[in-house]
Amino acid sequence: MKSKKRYTKNDRVLVKSFAGPDVCVVLKRRYIAQKSESKLGVDGWEAQIIDQKEVNKLRKRGVPYKKGEKPMVWVFDYEIIKKCFRRKVR
Repeated sequence: MKSKKRYTKNDRVLVKSFAGPDVCVVLKRRYIAQKSESKLGVDGWEAQIIDQKEVNKLRKRGVPYKKGEKPMVWVFDYEIIKKCFRRKVR
């Protein structure tokens, strides 16, 4: 499945999670099923949750992450909502 928008490595995106809340992640590595050796699976990204507030939102919903952990997650193309922009700190 082709995504409508083109995202690149190190983009911050808002993602719909199966646990409920939307979280911001940083895209790390792209996986395209057609270009893999076995040609199995779905297109998506390996991503990392950087902000501790995002991890805490998921922990409140029952996701078993440890405190202070910055987990690597799998993001399907259809779960990406839009790009996240950092707020400027004054």
